[in-house]
Amino acid sequence: MAENETIWMVCPNLWGARFFEYTGAEAVRFVREFARPTLQTKREDFQSNDEVDEILEPIEDPEFERQVANTYLEQVSEELERSVDRYDGGLVLCAEQHLLDIFLGKLGPAARQKLLGTVALDLYEANESDLLSYVGEVISRAERSRGAPDKSVA
Repeated sequence: MAENETIWMVCPNLWGARFFEYTGAEAVRFVREFARPTLQTKREDFQSNDEVDEILEPIEDPEFERQVANTYLEQVSEELERSVDRYDGGLVLCAEQHLLDIFLGKLGPAARQKLLGTVALDLYEANESDLLSYVGEVISRAERSRGAPDKSVA
């Protein structure tokens, strides 16, 4: 990884996505929160987003969760396509395996080209200092494959 390159780590779940960046010697830094999707179903008639906010967990209907995940991860993928120049050092995706599978299917060509690897864990709530311990191996592997000197990222 060149000195001025930035690696983005994206950690989505059904409640939102958090974007982090890593620039080498610096620590991981939180970039932004990508808002969670608005949840509405035919089974439940939510009157306002305030009522949606009161739901503590995603609805357990697997088909509903799949629909939300497809729509939401498509939105996150579109954001990654628009922002591709901001993570010139690469991209690491971190999500539960079923969401990761959907996310990889939605990923656009520019973002896919930047993909360094994935971590099949829900790291949405991980803080900056802990995140690097989960994605460090992916970053190290990418640096080694580029022929860069292997340096510790943890």
